[in-house]
This record gives sequence, C-alpha cells and structure tokens, in this order.
Amino acid sequence: SIAYSFIIEGSSGGFGMFLSIPSFIFVIGVGVGLTFMRKHTFKDAELGKSLRNDFALAGWLGFVVGSILIFGGNSGSITDIPSYYFSAAIIPFLYGHVVGAIAEAFMTS
Repeated sequence: SIAYSFIIEGSSGGFGMFLSIPSFIFVIGVGVGLTFMRKHTFKDAELGKSLRNDFALAGWLGFVVGSILIFGGNSGSITDIPSYYFSAAIIPFLYGHVVGAIAEAFMTS
C-alpha cells in the first residue's frame, strides 16, 4: 500500500522518509537494554514477549524525546514548525512496534 501511494497515486515523499538510523539505534539500544536489565525476572520462553514490550516502550520513549526536541527549540507558534519534523518524531514509535513484533515472532518458542 505504501508503494502504491508513492508510485501510482503520486503522494509526496518517498521510502527514504521511513528510514532513520538514529531512531533505529535508539529503539534497539533502549529495548535491548531494558530487556537485559530485567533478564533475571522472566523465563527463556518469555524472551520474545519481553522484547516486544520493551521495544514498544522504547518506541514511545523515542517519540517523547523527538517531541521534546521539536517543541523545545520553538520560540514561536506551533505553525512555525515544519511538518516533516512531526514525521521524524513518529518514526521511533513505528520502529518500536514493528521490531517488537518481529522479535516476538522469532524469539518466542
């Protein structure tokens, strides 16, 4: 559906707008770190579920950090902020939920 909207419908933007190395590193780093800190509290069969929850939490934390960075430097009104800044703040949320679902699928026995 994303390819259809870009290629057929001619939507603005592109696939590159879904890629952010800093967001990916943030989500993976925080998610794995949280799981590592709590590894003594769950059994091996629960690793996938824990990773999914921690990656989702890391995505939300990335969204909050991105939002703070966007609004923290704004001295004017909300209309002065470029719209692609909001898109960049949502990317960690997307990564957290997608990577969490993939991790759960691979790590749950």
